[in-house]
Amino acid sequence: MEPFRPFTLTHGLTLLCITVLIALAVRYGRKQRNTLKVSLTPTPFERALAFTNLAVWLIAHGWWQLPGRFDPVTTLPFQMCHIASLIASIVLLTRYHVARAVLYFWAFSLCTQAMITPSLVEPPTSGVFWTFWFLHGFVMMAAIYDLAVNKYRPGWRDYGIACAASAGYVALTLPVNLMLGSNYGFTGPSRPLNPSIVDLLGPWPERLLIIMPLAALAMLLALLPWLIARRLGRQNAKM
Repeated sequence: MEPFRPFTLTHGLTLLCITVLIALAVRYGRKQRNTLKVSLTPTPFERALAFTNLAVWLIAHGWWQLPGRFDPVTTLPFQMCHIASLIASIVLLTRYHVARAVLYFWAFSLCTQAMITPSLVEPPTSGVFWTFWFLHGFVMMAAIYDLAVNKYRPGWRDYGIACAASAGYVALTLPVNLMLGSNYGFTGPSRPLNPSIVDLLGPWPERLLIIMPLAALAMLLALLPWLIARRLGRQNAKM
């Protein structure tokens, strides 16, 4: 079977399936909640989702660490979406505010790029294809679920948390990239497998000066709708 390529029928159908599954998860989650009040106790459905994701994460990344497959340049679970997938399970299980903030801004501002321009070549006949889309799709599902079912609403404090977490991520991964010649977090010298926005940012290391402010701007744009909604809500309350 031919390798996976972005912007093909396979890519479109995959995104469509993920969208449908997210809609079904939100609908079922709302039925289980059966109330508009936010509860700190996860429902059985949320526990099932969270632990299924953790199991898939451990199996997928454990498989890459086996002899013959392990390559510190590419197989360590250091990509931002790898970490966001773990945070997604934490959010479903705990409602921990810091985790909710990081999940929201990383999912909608940064991990969406992995959905649009996936760094993937394995076809649907490969298990790598399915685990890639499951784990990335789960990040988006958990972020949307937290908004639609558990009523998370980001604010300026959450934006600051996400920016601090992003800066910490770069501070941890950049030395690893320099030491290994890897590209975790797309802050290393190499480029993604498939064309992406990184290709437009110029050569390394100069593009680091663009990536970090660009990420902060993308997260600010993700916050903007909620700032507008709050302002409109205050204006309506005064009328």
